[in-house]
Amino acid sequence: MTAETAVLEARIRQELRQLDKLSAEMKKALKPFQGKEIKNTVILRALGSMLHDFYTGVEKIFLNIAKEIDQLAPRGENWHRQLLEQMTLHLKERRPAVIDLELAGQLEQYLAFRHRFRNLYGFDLEWGRMEQPVKELPETLRRFGAAVEDFLLLLMEADQD
Repeated sequence: MTAETAVLEARIRQELRQLDKLSAEMKKALKPFQGKEIKNTVILRALGSMLHDFYTGVEKIFLNIAKEIDQLAPRGENWHRQLLEQMTLHLKERRPAVIDLELAGQLEQYLAFRHRFRNLYGFDLEWGRMEQPVKELPETLRRFGAAVEDFLLLLMEADQD
């Protein structure tokens, strides 16, 4: 295994561990509210921060792949969306797609939420707009983690050649 591949794998695995910790933290925060609408703005702010952190962690993994393997990270006003799309592409003789289009669609809601979260006051957060991404986060993370593990396996196999 090359040093570059080893470092990339270590960075990605570290970020996956952080995302697992985040998911556990969210589960713990939600426990008192099972089946209830959350109206407490402090809790909504905390959950919003966790959703923000989730996509930021996903994006860190994508940026590492874009910079280290693709040798090209998107720039410009829409770079966040372009990066998400880039991870769905098979790059001939570089890498397979990291995620499929279905998973990209799921992740897009977290990207969109993060943008809203950064551009509004926390007291304007609404449970109705957050409920779906909050409840879907564990399954989205499971699917994302599996896709990244599959990608790493292919990366390691290619590095052995």
